[in-house]
Amino acid sequence: MAKITFSSIAIENFGPFRERQTIELSVSASRPVILVKALNGSGKTTLLTALQIGLYGAAAISSGRRSEYEQLVQSLQRADALGDAAITVEVLVDINGNRQKLEVCREWRRRSTFEERFSVLVDGTEDLDFTSGWDRFIGDILPAELVQLFLFDGEKIEALANPERLPDLLRRATEVFLGIGGIDVLGNDLKAVERRAVLRGRDGSAQYETAKANLFELESQVESLERTHADLLQEQAAARNHLDQAKLVLDRYVIEAKRGGLSAYEQAARIRSNATNARMEAKAAQQRLVEKMSDPLLPFAWVGDLWARYKQEWKLDEQSRHAALLNDEFKKRDRRILAALTRELPTRSLEALKEHLKVDLAQAKSTLRRKPLFISGGNPDDVSAHVEGARVHLRATLKELDSTQQSLDVAERALGEIPADEQLADVLVTMKTKSQDLAAAEHNLSRITTALTEAQGSLNHVESRLSALRSRMNTEFKDRALETKALEAATRARQALVLFKEKLLASKAQWLSEVITTEFRNLLRKRKLVSQVLVDPVTYQVKIEDGKGQELPMDRMSAGERQMLAISVLSALIKERKGRFPVVVDTPLARLDGQHRTSLIKRFFATVSHQVLVLSTDEEVEGTAYDALRPHMSREYTLHFDDEMGCTNVYAAEFRTKSLEAA
Repeated sequence: MAKITFSSIAIENFGPFRERQTIELSVSASRPVILVKALNGSGKTTLLTALQIGLYGAAAISSGRRSEYEQLVQSLQRADALGDAAITVEVLVDINGNRQKLEVCREWRRRSTFEERFSVLVDGTEDLDFTSGWDRFIGDILPAELVQLFLFDGEKIEALANPERLPDLLRRATEVFLGIGGIDVLGNDLKAVERRAVLRGRDGSAQYETAKANLFELESQVESLERTHADLLQEQAAARNHLDQAKLVLDRYVIEAKRGGLSAYEQAARIRSNATNARMEAKAAQQRLVEKMSDPLLPFAWVGDLWARYKQEWKLDEQSRHAALLNDEFKKRDRRILAALTRELPTRSLEALKEHLKVDLAQAKSTLRRKPLFISGGNPDDVSAHVEGARVHLRATLKELDSTQQSLDVAERALGEIPADEQLADVLVTMKTKSQDLAAAEHNLSRITTALTEAQGSLNHVESRLSALRSRMNTEFKDRALETKALEAATRARQALVLFKEKLLASKAQWLSEVITTEFRNLLRKRKLVSQVLVDPVTYQVKIEDGKGQELPMDRMSAGERQMLAISVLSALIKERKGRFPVVVDTPLARLDGQHRTSLIKRFFATVSHQVLVLSTDEEVEGTAYDALRPHMSREYTLHFDDEMGCTNVYAAEFRTKSLEAA
């Protein structure tokens, strides 16, 4: 199997590079790393782009669209250059123990129309076979659709940890690495065999000719719809990536803005409404309090013990009045008794009884009767319930007034925290712009998704018609037994290939789980955070289990931990082809803490490939990070942008390089 190693890259009149700038990239086996440092805008990303399009041309663009590739190249050609823009990548190709040096050259003339000249040189002379077959040759070593896994931007790598994108990436990369594309090609060949078997020998039948024409038409429609569907899938992936980035940018900006008072500003209408409602409720409570206080009987609730004494004395007066009535009745009763006994009792006994009744009546009168203290009609029982109700209502109204006053105080404090419009003018304009970008990305994704759904529906419909037509042809033209058996055998073979493909992918999922788990735990600072990373053998969905065996959602991990997960996935995929293609990383450490940086350097940069090119800012690889990377470095360069000249020059860090060689 062939292996690619970069020897050098030369860039001319491209991006910030004007005069031809050459960077030697050869490394030793024990020191696979080359460090290129530069300030932002000095050419790191241009260098990454130059390697990608220098080797792959338009195929390096994620969307695969030629128009986007031409637009990218034209935007990077220098307007102040006298000569053509050019990229030359010198590579060493090892095939079966033989080594050959090639120069892959791309040149672009600055004209109104896009014009590119591509050539592959061997010993300084263009090799026409290599030139014409280069795309197939480099694609066999590393397919263009996976080049972004080997030559990648470290600041964007966290997006690979998106649970929606990761399964498709793992599955597609596994298919490519296992050569499953050959299975799909074989399946298509079997379809062609089926078609030829069905159509052979039926030229004399008008009915068959019509069926054959319909079959060709439906197959052509299926192929066209499959291409459209594949293109839309790529567009959807690119649109989803753009949407993820737009969401991330807006979310980060909103978080920062909220710290500066945006939350209070966004809730200003609700806060003002709350304050107005609180004032109205407090005023209403005060009015209700006035109404309760105006009750004419309420003062009785405030006299305290005096009201209780009044009720007690009123009861005594009531008892006295009742006693007077009883005495009158007793007198009448006594007179009736004496009148009735006058003829039956002796005079002496009658006098004794009369005296006894008189004494008893006198005793009862002296015990129960007293002079009334109050006038009649003032029974406290008639107003007690009203007084108690007034007391309860007053307490409830006071409590309600206190509650509304507290709510009013809170609302007025919140009202005072609302920033003025002019304080957030710039923030609101910027947030509106970012929100519009997000809305545009969502609309674009929705449009593509709708088109994809329609294309899938059309494809299903046409495939159904094609299947029905094939079934009809197999039924109506039975006289060709050989062709029928060929069709059946081809169908079974295609079904077996599909099953074999799924089984092969399922078996690779276990390997991916083990390798990603190992890589992730090696890179993490928190070693006990993760027990294993599981790749579903059917869907290729990724699930992370913590030390307790419970699922750990990716959104609960920090940005640095998600970046470590994405790099672990890359490391697993890259090591599947270890020793076959170099790895280039742009800005890999900017968002990582010190421990994660050191872990990434020792366990990724130093081991991931036979040649690793690290593109860093001036502050990323310094101090302990530089000391950790130093034992693995073969070369070090600095890209310096000259403001007066308006271009970038490449400088080898000779003093560090010599110290490395001495070490």
